[in-house]
Amino acid sequence: MALIDDIVSVESFVKAKFPTATTVKQTVPKQPAAGTFVIRFQNDSRESETAFHFRTDRDYQIVYFGARADEVLAKMDALSTALYQTQIIPRTDGSLRYVRVKSFAFSQPFKTENELYACIGVLSAQTRTARDQQTYEKIQNVYTRFITAP
Repeated sequence: MALIDDIVSVESFVKAKFPTATTVKQTVPKQPAAGTFVIRFQNDSRESETAFHFRTDRDYQIVYFGARADEVLAKMDALSTALYQTQIIPRTDGSLRYVRVKSFAFSQPFKTENELYACIGVLSAQTRTARDQQTYEKIQNVYTRFITAP
């Protein structure tokens, strides 16, 4: 699973929960509008779990901009509840696998330069990826020979 697909999957989850909100990926706008979520990649670490797959742990920064501090807190609290209720984020690449939610924490709201309030959340998530395995040609025919014992 490519990193970009994971970011798009997280964005789709946020859009499904807050359909009227605007979403932006990776770059925070200079003058964000109220009702805007920004989904940003923060870091990545990988670990080999078995000979057949590896685990990728990623953190995403989710920033919400709103007109009032209480509105910002309410949105982030609702997002947190939705993430913990589902525990998984469906992938948008058509795969049957998921981005698994490990944790979500968010900060106290703060006032921005353009008189909006913002709150920063960090989503920790995991994905597991199968390693490419060597394939072998299938057996086409099996011939048997019976020998009777004397």
